[in-house]
Amino acid sequence: MLTLMCAIATVSGIAQDLAPRADWEAFPGDGAKAVGVEGVHDPTILEVGGRYFCFHTSGNGFGSLRTSKDLKTWTDLGHVLAETPDWLKERIPNHRSLWAPDVIHFGKRLRMYYCASERFGGNGSVIGFCENDRFDPDGPHEGWVDHGLVIESVQGKDVFNAIDPEVLVDQEGRHWLFFGSYFAGLHVTELDPATGKLKHPDRSDLTCVARNTADRGNALEAPAVCYRDGYYYLFVSYGLAAQGVRSTYRIMVGRSKKPNGPFLDREGRSMVDGGNTNVLRGSPPMFAPGHSDVLRLSDGRWVMPYHFYDGREHWHGDVWGRPALQIRELWWDAEGWPLPALPLEATRPKETGMEGVWTHQADFGRVLTATFKKDGTFTDGSVTGHWDLKGEALTLKWPRTDEPNAFWEDRLIVRDGYYVGRNRAGMVIRGIKRTEGR
Repeated sequence: MLTLMCAIATVSGIAQDLAPRADWEAFPGDGAKAVGVEGVHDPTILEVGGRYFCFHTSGNGFGSLRTSKDLKTWTDLGHVLAETPDWLKERIPNHRSLWAPDVIHFGKRLRMYYCASERFGGNGSVIGFCENDRFDPDGPHEGWVDHGLVIESVQGKDVFNAIDPEVLVDQEGRHWLFFGSYFAGLHVTELDPATGKLKHPDRSDLTCVARNTADRGNALEAPAVCYRDGYYYLFVSYGLAAQGVRSTYRIMVGRSKKPNGPFLDREGRSMVDGGNTNVLRGSPPMFAPGHSDVLRLSDGRWVMPYHFYDGREHWHGDVWGRPALQIRELWWDAEGWPLPALPLEATRPKETGMEGVWTHQADFGRVLTATFKKDGTFTDGSVTGHWDLKGEALTLKWPRTDEPNAFWEDRLIVRDGYYVGRNRAGMVIRGIKRTEGR
């Protein structure tokens, strides 16, 4: 949004060599996609009447909508509304796209919060909402009524940016609007459930909840919030989006006992001071996963929809990496922190049990081949460690190079031929059992 210098350095020479590399998809499943998800950007998903509805950035028109019965095959239903509301035409005459809609479902009512900006990279922006009192899955375009402006940011006056809305209904039934992108970080303010608009029109309760203090441009956006077991979890996207494989999005998280913060990371650092816990980063051909949603399905599984840039596909001009929807299952560790399991679209290992050959990856980086043996040892070709499994709790002990006869420990969760967890440094550790002959 502000500069491409860091992002371009991430994928050098992309304009000269747009072809996918043969070693992409080094970690199986990372490039998996459902049918009909190409072009999806900034998704939010609801389950209504036994069907799934995905609202996402429109490109042109007033909000885009897709539907699925199984999360594996999606049908494009076009725009939510046929016409852009008059107030938005007047406020932003040259507006060409609604960004990042968020939809909440309470009672029989759906509310879609949306945003638009005067120009890409500026903070002259607005958040509005439209509502459907009796949403009908068989007629998803019918019954929507626009209710106008919720909050705006004025270029040269406001320090925040009124885009990327996320609405949380907390455990007490109070409504909260999270929003923001770059500039002064992410903010939260309370909404009036009856009107859908600000409870405090003077913005007196506006609270900053996250900043990227390591980046001069404060490169973070796209809040997503959920509640689980006494905590409110704030997922955010650090880095650059909308540049295909040049993008640097990655998904981070913090949590709080209160819906309006403070949100802390695993080390107890406030997200306002730059604290964050890593959830998901790119692993080619899955470049820059981000702008996530988080929801619990009716079968009890937690999932995290997001878009990624598919490095195997051309997008436009000299930009390689077409956006697509991916939905990844979330697991939760013993301390209540989310972990990235396999995408729902990925093929599951046919073989289970620890003994055998696994693909192993730390911090979404170099991929290793690890062989787990019956005697409780494993090797990656150059290092021999020890493994121990109790139920679903897997411990890997790696020999330390700085201290003889000492080990680093990774504590992981293992299910159905896949393990994931974090090491003591907070890096995500993943492994998947190889099918014979792979």
